[in-house]
Amino acid sequence: MKNQKIIYSKTRGNQKTRLMLNLFGKNQNKDVDSILKIKNWVRKTFELTEYETVLVTELQCHEEGCPPVETVIVILREGTGKEQYKFHKRMDEISFEDIENITQAEDSHEC
Repeated sequence: MKNQKIIYSKTRGNQKTRLMLNLFGKNQNKDVDSILKIKNWVRKTFELTEYETVLVTELQCHEEGCPPVETVIVILREGTGKEQYKFHKRMDEISFEDIENITQAEDSHEC
């Protein structure tokens, strides 16, 4: 068990952040800070409630014509569909200004 990675998972409401085992990820401990930072920026920019969910993931693509790395941000709001935004950069390269610019580029949902 010593090679398993641990990631954080935030629960709803006033419950504390808890640790979870990540059995399949590679070195995701370093990504936790980036994920939490991006989630906080999205919550602030979109003025989300505790019942609205923000998902952040970094994907690698090996297909021709596809950017090698992209970060996908999904906002799940109660009673509406999902909002999805893609950045053609790694999570640790995303800035607060990138998140603020989402609202200006909302029609394309491609950042």
